[in-house]
Amino acid sequence: MQSFKAKIRSYCEQHELFTPGEKVVVAVSGGPDSMAILHYLMHESLYYVNIEVAHVDHLLRGEESAADCTYVKTFCQQHGLPFHAATLHIKERMQQLNKGLQETAREERYDYLAEVVRKTGAKKLVLGHHADDQVETILFRLIRGSTMKGRAGIQAKRPFHKSMLVRPFLPVTKNEIEQYCEHYQLKPRRDKSNEADYYMRNRLRHHVIPLLKEENPRLHEHFLRYSEEITEDEDWMTAEAEKRLARLIILQEPQNIKVNQENWNLEALPLQRRMIHLILNYLYAKVPISLSSAHTVAINKLFKQNHPSGVIHLPDGLLVTRSYSTVSFYFQNEREALLPFHFELEIGQAIYLPDGSTMELVGDAEGESGNFPFDLLKLDSAQVELPLIVRTRHKGDKIQLKGLTGSKKLKSLFVDEKIPLEQRDQWPIVTDANGRVLWVPGLRTANGVNEPKNGAQAYTLIYNKDYLGGHISC
Repeated sequence: MQSFKAKIRSYCEQHELFTPGEKVVVAVSGGPDSMAILHYLMHESLYYVNIEVAHVDHLLRGEESAADCTYVKTFCQQHGLPFHAATLHIKERMQQLNKGLQETAREERYDYLAEVVRKTGAKKLVLGHHADDQVETILFRLIRGSTMKGRAGIQAKRPFHKSMLVRPFLPVTKNEIEQYCEHYQLKPRRDKSNEADYYMRNRLRHHVIPLLKEENPRLHEHFLRYSEEITEDEDWMTAEAEKRLARLIILQEPQNIKVNQENWNLEALPLQRRMIHLILNYLYAKVPISLSSAHTVAINKLFKQNHPSGVIHLPDGLLVTRSYSTVSFYFQNEREALLPFHFELEIGQAIYLPDGSTMELVGDAEGESGNFPFDLLKLDSAQVELPLIVRTRHKGDKIQLKGLTGSKKLKSLFVDEKIPLEQRDQWPIVTDANGRVLWVPGLRTANGVNEPKNGAQAYTLIYNKDYLGGHISC
């Protein structure tokens, strides 16, 4: 255990994570990572930090998650630690916010932790992310298409409201944490949902990272160094981008920025990307996790295109519009929020809808089926003419449904399915190139849209409302 502790102590000193005697809030789920870091801080004589514990029950795992809360509470009572807990109705909030499960859970969890930090006057929020989480996050963001700063992965510390969020366990692996728990006879809880392969993060964790570790058992050390080098480079580039952007801004308001397009195109591409990130970070109170490098590319194309006008819908109602030599970033008002959209979709393409969800069309030989946390539509290529159209509904739209002799108006379908009025005009409708309604995601598939037979060329249309996927517990 001395090597384990020495690595953490050295990392904490290098990044100045703690000040002796300060108050900290440790986010504890009851799992191995958070229990180990709580135990470590309780017994680390170098800091003697004043510890309070926060726990969140997302009400997603029934009795199992309730038992997690009881376990953490009992541990705190036995060791005289102040305990704070909240039950969050994530599924209800999903519907209210019109966001995916993981994004909603993360936002609500961090909002509660911020409240505990504020209420207790703590200087730090401590999380248990470790070296394997770092590898997983960097791989995930590379695959998903993240910004350069995002590809740096998890940071040792970052501002968190009026305090700091710190991660002391980044230099140690999951296996080392498990050994620590066993050595000190900790009996952490186990989240069975982490065993499923539904999300990309879990597939990376279970299948990809073990193979990489076979190639190099010290993989995590290289990823940690990579993360720190990228972060240092990004800090310098961001400072340079701030200087350039200040000269390009025509108008800057809390929810509105206008930029000179002609002078923008004189800057180097790496600086253009970072200037986009600066603008988005300024305008968003919370940057949506559905935002990706694909959005950055699309925005930069808007600056560079020959056509003098255009519009891009970003998550949470942010619009980017161009009118000749001015590019504007601003939030939609109520009228603009109902603007219709129309996208064409070919094989291998993905689109980003205004609510941050994605629609992707992929080709596969046999169209294998499976259980996924998003909606799929299998199409026989012989029955569908491309490109597919993804759009908002039109007046009089109809869909032919199985069991009906005629067709049903989409308006009636929305009424029958009790879809709120404010969602109907932004609900995606999928048609073929001839305008035939094929699919209303989450509701109905048209009659005649048949699963492709074995061996037939197939298309798979993927609608992912929970674009991030995956989960790293606190």
